[in-house]
Amino acid sequence: MQSASDRTDFRNVLVKKPWGQEYLMFDNGLVSLWHLFIRHGERTSMHCHPTKKTGIILLSGEASVSFLNDSRTLRAPGKLMIREGLFHSTAALSPEGVLVLETETPSDKTDLVRLEDEYGRQEKPYEGQDAAMPLGEDCVRLEPPREGEPRRTRLGECTLSMERVSEGSALLERPPGEVIVVLEGGLCSRTGDPVLSVGDVVSSETVSRLARTFPAPRGVSFLAVRREEA
Repeated sequence: MQSASDRTDFRNVLVKKPWGQEYLMFDNGLVSLWHLFIRHGERTSMHCHPTKKTGIILLSGEASVSFLNDSRTLRAPGKLMIREGLFHSTAALSPEGVLVLETETPSDKTDLVRLEDEYGRQEKPYEGQDAAMPLGEDCVRLEPPREGEPRRTRLGECTLSMERVSEGSALLERPPGEVIVVLEGGLCSRTGDPVLSVGDVVSSETVSRLARTFPAPRGVSFLAVRREEA
């Protein structure tokens, strides 16, 4: 792990990677959203995050997510949840490369262990200041959602919509095929046990089903990702 003095402020920089690049799109202190571009034929290291959960949402193209013993192919807007400590690697299969939205809960880039890496980074920490460059004007930043005012952005083959609702019942009729990322709040049982919490990446069908039974005592802020047909 890096010490606090070695940590880079990633809020306004583009991080160059041997497989492409990534930058921070949103961070509310609870969950962060990262935009990744992976070039065709390249892959991230086989790595894990010991203390944070991660979500992967494909925004364009086709990718393969490998684990230690198997793999899974994703097509936009395919999704996966990665539990703490699960080793995984993402490879771009599409000739034009792929765009990936990665969620991290909690936000901590130093929570990283690399097992294998095609670029010689195994057992090395996350990139430092030497890999950072100024954020370009074409980089998309997401604003915190406001109730009744969805903030929509087109990215890759998908539309991203930042939204907030005060009641769980407002989630009952979400459009089918959406991917939902919980940013704040969530759904709880009557005894206060969380059933949908910050950092969860689920389908809109799952959210609608849960919202039939469970309330949202503090409301729900979320990102909705849906595919846009050409």
